Amino acid sequence: MSDLFFCPERWEPDSMVSTNAASLVRVRGYSGRTVDAWQLGDFGSDWTAITSRIPIETGWLESGEQYRFCFWLNGGENSRRNETCLLEIYGDAWEERLRFRLNRNYTKPLLEKNHWLLFAVPFTAPEATDALNFRFVASGAVCTIAGIPEMDMSACEALTPDEPDTLHTVRHNLAFPHGWEEEKPAPVSKSEEKRKQRTKKAAAAAAVTAACAVGAIALRQYLKKRR
Repeated sequence: MSDLFFCPERWEPDSMVSTNAASLVRVRGYSGRTVDAWQLGDFGSDWTAITSRIPIETGWLESGEQYRFCFWLNGGENSRRNETCLLEIYGDAWEERLRFRLNRNYTKPLLEKNHWLLFAVPFTAPEATDALNFRFVASGAVCTIAGIPEMDMSACEALTPDEPDTLHTVRHNLAFPHGWEEEKPAPVSKSEEKRKQRTKKAAAAAAVTAACAVGAIALRQYLKKRR
């Protein structure tokens, strides 16, 4: 299995998507050094996609062969849990594309370092005549994608990973000054609110009934003692 690497200079916004919010930026990578990266998407409902084509030829790609596509990713999740963050790979037939969801651990990263996730997505190259197409798609959340320094996966895989974060329900995101989107409680529907009110009333009525029963027992016991 051979490794392919995300190279920011070989990517561009998908011209077929009119709502693209994508830009090539300089950000602090997993090592603390400033690196080139693509930042795409927003926290609205618009779609963003960036694409790259790798030729089908010896030394590049060959249909039917096995590869890993390697990159660092930050963000790609929102507090509403309705985001899209995925990688698509396809040859001559877009309808038969490979789809890898990069949010909520659907595709498990190798490790997390300084809030960056290291991915090495395994795939078998689809049938293609001239080139294989790679496409990152985002909606509902911002994600930032960077390459592997010096294309050295062994150095990245040898890193000591971060301690698991159990305080947040979404990933750290460079789009926010403090790293995380402000998490708001999910809105409660009217039917759910009515159900809660009925439950509260039923509980209150049960408490009153229980109190009355306890009072009646105590009164009977008192009258027996008086006799």
